[in-house]
Amino acid sequence: MKHKMPAEQTQTKAKKLRGEANPLKVFRQGLLTNQNRDALQQDYLASAPYQHIVIPSLVNDELLRKVRKELLAIHATRKETDIYRVFQTGDMANLDGLPEEELGQLKSLLELRNALYSQEFRDFISVICGTGKLSPSKADLSHNIYKQGCHLLQHDDVIGTRSISYIIYLTDPEHPWSEEDGGGLELYPVISKGTPAVHPSKVIPPAWNQMAMFAVQPGHSFHSVSEVVAVDRERPSISGWFHVMQPEDMTEEEFAEYEKERLLKSSGNAQASMDQLMNDDDEFPFSDLPKFSVNGSDAMEEETAEEDEEEQEDVPLTEDEIAFLKPFINPLYLKSNIIAQANERFCDESSIQLTSFLEPSLAAALAASTIFQDEKDGLLTKKPRSPKQPASIANYEAGISETWTPTGPSHKHRFLELHHPNPKPTTPAKSKTDPSVDLASIQHHLFQSKPFLRLLYLITSLKATKLRSRIRRFRPGMDYTLATTSSFNADLGVLDATLTFVCQRTKQDREAWESDEVGGFDCYMAPDEGNEDPAQYRAQRAKKIPYGETEAHTAAQEEGQAEGDGGALLSVSATSNCLSLVMREGEVMRFIKYVSARAPGSRWDVAAEFQYE
Repeated sequence: MKHKMPAEQTQTKAKKLRGEANPLKVFRQGLLTNQNRDALQQDYLASAPYQHIVIPSLVNDELLRKVRKELLAIHATRKETDIYRVFQTGDMANLDGLPEEELGQLKSLLELRNALYSQEFRDFISVICGTGKLSPSKADLSHNIYKQGCHLLQHDDVIGTRSISYIIYLTDPEHPWSEEDGGGLELYPVISKGTPAVHPSKVIPPAWNQMAMFAVQPGHSFHSVSEVVAVDRERPSISGWFHVMQPEDMTEEEFAEYEKERLLKSSGNAQASMDQLMNDDDEFPFSDLPKFSVNGSDAMEEETAEEDEEEQEDVPLTEDEIAFLKPFINPLYLKSNIIAQANERFCDESSIQLTSFLEPSLAAALAASTIFQDEKDGLLTKKPRSPKQPASIANYEAGISETWTPTGPSHKHRFLELHHPNPKPTTPAKSKTDPSVDLASIQHHLFQSKPFLRLLYLITSLKATKLRSRIRRFRPGMDYTLATTSSFNADLGVLDATLTFVCQRTKQDREAWESDEVGGFDCYMAPDEGNEDPAQYRAQRAKKIPYGETEAHTAAQEEGQAEGDGGALLSVSATSNCLSLVMREGEVMRFIKYVSARAPGSRWDVAAEFQYE
């Protein structure tokens, strides 16, 4: 990303951090010696998948225990977007602005902050990471608590003038954190310029008084934090960044030289992960659909049919069309009065969820086969998990086969995608052990057929002309999509048609999906153009009023919602055998929320986008 810093800012006086810095007292004895620095530099240069370093026993143990106690006494607010769920206190960069009385309660934290951004420590880590001088005036850090279900999905940390990213773990020193508790720092190799691998190749487990850090590199320093699966445990940490020298830190001559070097570097850099997020037109193209008449008169000459369409817009499905659709679709949705009611609702709201959409025996087979596959792949327990039973950490090999392949790039999305071999199936198999044939017959035969396109028209009043579609499996504890638009062209909208299946064996399973606490829901939101941080810029949840409930009832449930809720236009909970139809304008962003490790199985869907006239 390019961030121009005006030359006139070089005259600004550098800000001095409040309080004194005493790094030799704060850090463990011997940390800052040249011998230790050189050894860490060698480890840094030899590390993979990209250069990073882990420093154990960073801080004086007694002092860090005091820091932990001070931070845990502060109220932490739950924050959630498409890319993360975390509990966070206020921005610790603003410590200098606190009144003396409040600052007096954070003496140890202030002492640690000043030591981290001291000249001695900045020089120490800049040599290790080879980054050059770091800003003495820009302290950028926060306190995060990862509780059960908290996570941070993949990104590269490239925002503004960040140079080095770091995290200091404040886990319970008396109760060591286990790798099986989750919350590890996951690092990803780059498979091509700016494109990360689908799965991480290295995981750094949290440990008390341990610091992990790496240089921030556009399109290269891809990382994530795996979900915390431990029950009744917290993974607190301090995370932050060291920034390059700011204009106010430099003389005019130094700033001119800095600008020259920055422009040279930026010309060859890969895009930052957020710059690549906006849409996926190139990697996922649309295909033409067969032409059809909205009045069902395909036997007529094309010109004559087009002339009569305006006069016969609501012609019911023909007997032949119904006969074609019957093996796939619930007969209820083939009745003219139900179609008319659905059309009225869709035209009012630009969306509708058609529950129990598939023909009952086909739906039952898909419900059984998806549950069977989840159990087979170790992604579903035989019985629903009790609240005190922890989920398992991610097994990224789960569910992968010749036909189900992991699909990225993971800074945009990660899921398994079905690539069914030719010839494509045309009729449902109704297998109770393998959903592949039935899902493929829906994708390739039903969704591309003229009878279905006309049914779609009768419900939405939109005539589909192009289609792109995928069969996806979102595995618990692993998979998601991040918020993207459908097209570079803000005037070009799409009709999303998404048929979903999830495990709903019991009332407990159904309530888990309906609560949205285990993720897997489909969210639509307006773009937030004023915020460029991929870990902060998208508020997640829409106000959702289930059918039959009142606004007052829903308002009573909102008290515990995450900060930022209400920023979305529509949120659709994952529901089995439900076809969601949503008319989406070109600039509207959409994501499938990360499916939690505690979810009762995978989210399976046939996801189609139709361009229309």
